[in-house]
Amino acid sequence: MTKKYILKPGKHQFAPGEPAIHDNNSLTDKQARWYLKAYPHIQSLFASLPKSILKNQPVKSPTISEIQINEDLPTTN
Repeated sequence: MTKKYILKPGKHQFAPGEPAIHDNNSLTDKQARWYLKAYPHIQSLFASLPKSILKNQPVKSPTISEIQINEDLPTTN
């Protein structure tokens, strides 16, 4: 399976106060989608995004109801 969300080289910080731990080896597409909904400003950290994300520019910040917190929280390894 091909990843749809490709980060630029190096480690990246997504959320304020979070360590820079994200890279292509540790980030799943599901986690990337969650982070992009929660933190749309991180789009610039990705080298490649699916067309469905890119065609909806600009991305607005989601409301709490749009983020399914209990089901879609990213997991860390």
